[in-house]
Amino acid sequence: MEDPLIVSAREFNRLRSRAPEHAEELFDWTSRLMASTHLEEEAEDRRLRRAACLLSDISWRAHPDYRGAQAYDLVSNAAFIGVDHPSRAFLALAAAYRHLSNEDFVTPQSRSLVTARQLDRARILGAAMRVAYNISAAMPGVLPRAPMICDKGRVVLTLPADLAALSSERLQSRIRQFARLIGGDPEIRALVV
Repeated sequence: MEDPLIVSAREFNRLRSRAPEHAEELFDWTSRLMASTHLEEEAEDRRLRRAACLLSDISWRAHPDYRGAQAYDLVSNAAFIGVDHPSRAFLALAAAYRHLSNEDFVTPQSRSLVTARQLDRARILGAAMRVAYNISAAMPGVLPRAPMICDKGRVVLTLPADLAALSSERLQSRIRQFARLIGGDPEIRALVV
């Protein structure tokens, strides 16, 4: 029997995302990243990360200034089953952090529903997703070719030669934000032919 939360998140993804298959690639990309970090991930953490990846692009149609708030509202008010209030709050926060790095949208009510660990995880996952979407623009087939891993205190993003031009100031800023959250130094390696 399939997990009802994942089934619901997958359906939401199918209805609202630009390219639903990108979410599964994002989950695989973040799985490789998480496995390389010092962060421990339990089965429930992995389940929620998968749901968050499925929900990561649901507000793409909104104006950029409102995407984070809309993502938060959509997830926090969705008719998901198989999830408790703290987990739903985590998913809403992760969806918002995917678009925003500031704390303006984190209400006292949201903060009261999650643990400090869940809030940190939502920030970390959101920052990783910001890097991923900057590389892929939600296009399937890009993330498997551009892994980001932690290696000896460094956060290393590897871009194949045909994607080397993506190494912009914006991408560098996003990877710095992510690296700061996990206590590493950022590095972008652009492969040459």
